[in-house]
Amino acid sequence: MGCYKATLRYLTEAGVNIGENDAPRLHPPHTHAHRAAAPVPLLQRMRGLALPFRHANGNSAWLRAGGGPHPLSLVQAFLRYDLLPLPARLGIMRTALRLRWLSHSALQNLDAYSAEDWLRRCAQGKEAIALFWRPVILATMNTEPADASAKLLIVVLREIFFAGAEAADILLPTVGLSQLLIEPVRQTLEARGARIRTGVAATAVETYSISDGRLAVAGVQADERYAADSVVLAVAPWACDKIATVDRDSSVAVRGGIVQWILPDSLSWRRFIPSEILSIHVWTTRSLGEAPMTGLLGTTLQWVFYKGRSRDASWHYSCTVSAASGQETTDPVVFRALLLKELRLLNPELAVDDILHILPVREKRATFVPAPGMEQFRLLPQTSVQGLFVAGDATATGLPSTIEGAVRSGVVAAEAVLRGEGEVYVPTGGPSQVRNSSHH
Repeated sequence: MGCYKATLRYLTEAGVNIGENDAPRLHPPHTHAHRAAAPVPLLQRMRGLALPFRHANGNSAWLRAGGGPHPLSLVQAFLRYDLLPLPARLGIMRTALRLRWLSHSALQNLDAYSAEDWLRRCAQGKEAIALFWRPVILATMNTEPADASAKLLIVVLREIFFAGAEAADILLPTVGLSQLLIEPVRQTLEARGARIRTGVAATAVETYSISDGRLAVAGVQADERYAADSVVLAVAPWACDKIATVDRDSSVAVRGGIVQWILPDSLSWRRFIPSEILSIHVWTTRSLGEAPMTGLLGTTLQWVFYKGRSRDASWHYSCTVSAASGQETTDPVVFRALLLKELRLLNPELAVDDILHILPVREKRATFVPAPGMEQFRLLPQTSVQGLFVAGDATATGLPSTIEGAVRSGVVAAEAVLRGEGEVYVPTGGPSQVRNSSHH
């Protein structure tokens, strides 16, 4: 989204030009002028909030910003969302506008409540939650309203609706996320002399004693030993116990020993519960429309993205199910019937034979559940080992699991490495109490 400022800066630094036009383009970062290739569009910017919705009952509506100045244009969007009666729309608008003046202390206190509890306290009824708030929460937090932190929901809403006129813009990749987010960065780093290894599992972090029982990083063990002054651990929290610590001098390995160096005594990695995302790629002989993205309500599918025409002239769509239950693809026949029924909301003439191919892709551990109370346990980049740092969704990004949060965590970890903050004191009680004990 347009509010992903760290992500857009990251892409720009890697050679992706995020210009003011509707199709930002990639310029190869180290190409001589006389050999410059034609720029390839990687992102499609949808200016202003403009999303079509289809309900299982056949009703439809747009959530479309008006032509007035920001944030009046967003007020117009709420008022025009006629899947809901006018009183419910006014209630959504009042709740959203209250967020702008919520104090810092009040925001922190709301982490104790679920998004559903908070919305009910704001007099949001079942219809408003089902047809507006739940789709927002599923899309941004990958969990149900009852399991989401009210604080993080408010942070997300503030980022989208009150961070400037372009914050609510949606930027849709025209290529896969690896080609957008990874390859330009790989090219930039390798051009600067970096060595990048993929498909290699890190098995241990090597440490050595420095003084007073303190430890420092010596390197990483994988397919070979990599000596290092600093290591950034960016694995998912539930994978931390698979990484051992090894004493460089005695070669004694402790399986799962890395956990004790990155987690406070009061925190187990098991607090981080994974949440699934199911993506279903569908190729059809009949068009379902060419809107870049469409929201579905009262259905299993939540969003349908138009991916363009394939070489065989079929239409390619990608459907998503956030907070997937794991039961959606158990019976291929039932699943195909479900797709047919729900995609007919986009084109009632779609027939079973029009569906050429279905490819479900399940990410069982796509994100972690941003449950109420979790914020106090999210990690700072520093650990109790000199030179060992942490990045990733589990760190204190202030956001749920998102691309923006991941990029911010990397920036914060890199800054900590550059400042030399290699050793901190981590008391029992969570990372909110972490303080620097020394600087190196």
